[in-house]
Amino acid sequence: MAKILGICGSPRKGATEYAILQALEEAKEIPGIETDFWTVRGKNIGPCIHCDACMRKAEKCTIQDDMGELEKKLLEADGFIIGSPVYDMGITAQLTAVLNRLRHMYLVHGCNLQNKVGAAITTGGTRYGGQEMARLPIINFFLMHEVLVTGGLIGGYTGASIWSKDAKEQGAKDDEVGMNTIKRLGRGLAEAVKISKYGLEKWNVEKEELGITSETEKSPVKDH
Repeated sequence: MAKILGICGSPRKGATEYAILQALEEAKEIPGIETDFWTVRGKNIGPCIHCDACMRKAEKCTIQDDMGELEKKLLEADGFIIGSPVYDMGITAQLTAVLNRLRHMYLVHGCNLQNKVGAAITTGGTRYGGQEMARLPIINFFLMHEVLVTGGLIGGYTGASIWSKDAKEQGAKDDEVGMNTIKRLGRGLAEAVKISKYGLEKWNVEKEELGITSETEKSPVKDH
């Protein structure tokens, strides 16, 4: 089985959470896919203060809050759907804090999200309300962690967009064009996850047979 984790960056229950859950349901239509879900809503998430304790001690972030449960889920998953409502042409403060706090996962522990697959969903109150702009921080996070990025099936390009008209879940439901991108993203991501997981398993066997050690296994990336 391959697992896809949905991460909702909205501090309230509304269009973004609904869209992610619908994409996960679509992903499960592909045989061999299971899903999980995590939301910032109601969570205690402290911002990164760049104390570099994770770097000095070569361990996980020393801030004690609800991020630990997310890190475990990230490591268990083979693919990710990260979603956010549009806040000032960007993602929410809560999701920003989450992504910042995962810095040690590649700086200290050596790209342990490498070759997993990610996709982004954004929701906005207007049709052209910054949805594509808000996906960029999510996509940049994937690229930084060497997560393979997919926009879904043809037509999604950089991911899925919802025009909610600020009507929360009902607004998402009423956006037929947007919900089509959600469904296509869920199915496209699931197919990409299956391909990536299969290929990675084959490559790991080949590496062992050939005695190849990847650069990230030899020496984790350090901050400069």
